[in-house]
Amino acid sequence: MRFPIPAYIFLGLFVVASIIQLVFAFTENQKFRRREKFACLLMLGLAAVFAFPNEPLIYVGAFLGMIGDILVLRKKTFIAGTVAFLLGHICYIMEALWHIVGFENITYWQPIVIVLTFALVFTAMFLVCKFKTKHSKVDVFGQSLYFAVQTAYIPTFIFSIIQAGNTMYLSLAGAIFFILSDCILVKTHFGPKFKRYDFCIMLTYLLAEVLIISGFVLTLAR
Repeated sequence: MRFPIPAYIFLGLFVVASIIQLVFAFTENQKFRRREKFACLLMLGLAAVFAFPNEPLIYVGAFLGMIGDILVLRKKTFIAGTVAFLLGHICYIMEALWHIVGFENITYWQPIVIVLTFALVFTAMFLVCKFKTKHSKVDVFGQSLYFAVQTAYIPTFIFSIIQAGNTMYLSLAGAIFFILSDCILVKTHFGPKFKRYDFCIMLTYLLAEVLIISGFVLTLAR
């Protein structure tokens, strides 16, 4: 399946924006990295709009990630930014369940597995961070919630692979990169930072976004 030309243009702009972002992150130019970060998911979301205009959960998820990137830069809007990220992840999970697995094909035990994965990871993460850090319970709750939602990708995309085939392996790989990115984020948030940690976070974050969306797009294009 061939996509409209604007989809390829915005995909190319996403690549350019991502390279610029990674250069800023590697050189630890925080000022320009923060200002340019939103452009990555904006371009990726626009590419998804033109590739699959009738699949809003894909590009809305990307745009929510972009909004989150903007809002978390300020303390006053940090919580709103975290909520935007969470909603974006939920969009991707719902896209996988409704349009990849297919609502009519979902068995009663699949949502149970997803919810149990989320609940177990959230509980474990919250308890570990609560007793091993001096951060507030609200901070620990937010980080635990965000991490647990990302781990819910794993069973979701496994079910998608069973139903849709090999192309959803890309989304599963993206989920793993998301978890890796958040592991680095949690480590540097609750513990000591290391040199160029922002570069590691952004590299895994951008790979996660593009792999998840690529899995959706290639599967739906068949």
